[in-house]
Amino acid sequence: MHTSILPVALALAFVQAAPARADATRVSIEKDELQYVGYLDDAANAQLFALYERLSPKPSVLAITSKGGDVQTGLALGEWVHAHGLDIKVMEYCLSSCANYVFTAGAQKIVSNVAVIGFHGGVGSTQFALSGELKARYAAMTKAQQDAYWVGFRNDMRPALAREAAFFTLIGVRQDITTYGQADRFKNTVADGWTFSADGFRRFGVDRIRVLDGPWRPTPPNTAWKIALIDGGALPAID
Repeated sequence: MHTSILPVALALAFVQAAPARADATRVSIEKDELQYVGYLDDAANAQLFALYERLSPKPSVLAITSKGGDVQTGLALGEWVHAHGLDIKVMEYCLSSCANYVFTAGAQKIVSNVAVIGFHGGVGSTQFALSGELKARYAAMTKAQQDAYWVGFRNDMRPALAREAAFFTLIGVRQDITTYGQADRFKNTVADGWTFSADGFRRFGVDRIRVLDGPWRPTPPNTAWKIALIDGGALPAID
């Protein structure tokens, strides 16, 4: 089996896997808003869900600052946000799976005038980059092994792709929002990821965006993050 050569589950380049770190994801309630700070994490999700159930009255806003996390964890959080009709508030950044599945799921999206909603791929991506040990092990494969790996990879991704498609149908958002910036025409524009203006988001079905103290000028807190704004004339009209 190809999985004995290279673990497929570890090869998802678009997943912002949480590195070893001292600070765990923090979940709390502050000023009547749920707070989620850190990588998307199954344990943090469970803590958030339990906290919400204990609270009365129920909060209507989830404020989140996250670089992303596992796809399934992000989908679980996004599904829960949608089911409970919560607004999403981003004051700093919401990247990767946070952008794909949590921000898009909010009933209303509240952003600061510098908030960054950054995308860099999804399970529907047609290109993935390996890194570290995985990259080295892949490089050591024969061409036949590499081809077999990618066939197996696509097969293993089918359940996640189906879940993602069902999620975007549920929330009324175009699934290609997670992969749009990977089109060839953006290869000289997009480095680490991409974002959209409020108008651009609306063309993908992400509406009800409220900017605090606008206009909205996304500004990454880390200048090393190269996130391009890729909407305007480049976005196709929605039928």
